[in-house]
Amino acid sequence: MKKADHDALEELLRHASPRPTPSADDEAAVRAAVRAEWRDLTGNRRARGRVMQYAIAATILIGVFAVFNMLRVPVVENVRVASIEKSIGPVYLLGEEAELRETNDLTNLMSGQTIVTGSGAGLAIAWGSGGSIRVDENSRIEFTDNRSVFLESGRVYFDTHGSSLVAGIDAGDIPALTLRTELGDVDHLGTQYMTEVSSGRLVVSVREGEVSIDGKFHVETVKSGKQATISGRQPPSILSISRSGEAWSWVNRITPPVDVEGRSAYEYVRWAAREMGLEYEFIGQAESTARKGELRGIIEMEPAIAVPLRLESHTLESHIKEGTIYIYETR
Repeated sequence: MKKADHDALEELLRHASPRPTPSADDEAAVRAAVRAEWRDLTGNRRARGRVMQYAIAATILIGVFAVFNMLRVPVVENVRVASIEKSIGPVYLLGEEAELRETNDLTNLMSGQTIVTGSGAGLAIAWGSGGSIRVDENSRIEFTDNRSVFLESGRVYFDTHGSSLVAGIDAGDIPALTLRTELGDVDHLGTQYMTEVSSGRLVVSVREGEVSIDGKFHVETVKSGKQATISGRQPPSILSISRSGEAWSWVNRITPPVDVEGRSAYEYVRWAAREMGLEYEFIGQAESTARKGELRGIIEMEPAIAVPLRLESHTLESHIKEGTIYIYETR
């Protein structure tokens, strides 16, 4: 306000008549009304403050629950993914606290379980609707679900074409299996193959058919009679290999028992030859004799030992030479 205006207002008030003094009762009533209004006002403010505090607390609590729900691991039901057909040597289940538990009576393998094999051990496993997995000694493998396993270390063999001679194997459909490793995933295209993880290397050897390797840095297709080695960022190394022999001997060592009751010697020889990675050839009348020869019982020995013994009772002999098993009549 300007000084001239302020002086004019002061002069006007000097000429105004004195204001009447309110009575004591009126003054008390006004003061009571003001206090009541103040209580209402401050009470509403406190109530609003409490409501705001509750709202903030509820918001924080909801946020906490949301975070826990995001971090919570979903509960996945364990299901049977495979069954053990043969077990030799010390085989263990990996416990929740990384302890090793013996598996003397284990027959079924469930999703989420990890198997550890000791020295001299091995497993033959019926997989899916018609596959056969072999696990070598000193290996660690997790059965992730009914379509994949994770090989942490060691050596695994997989045959997509299981035989009805093997108990528990339905040789109908070709089972799906992705063999996962830290260095890449291996998928089959109808085959027999061996996978090894050791010292930072992934080695895939194909006996029959072909496999696809989806590595971290390279993708490779490996065909029958070839072996691919992947290590780090280096391009895969491809070598030619034999489909039988010492490198595959551990697979035959854990061949599951086969039921040959009522089967012909010819059928058994065909199965055994493929199991050993061999071609087969019958000399002279040996094939006719083998087709007529009927076998009995269950064979638990590995094929290289069992074949000569079983053929002997049907006046047949066998001889392995350069990747072929020859069958001929006893002279």
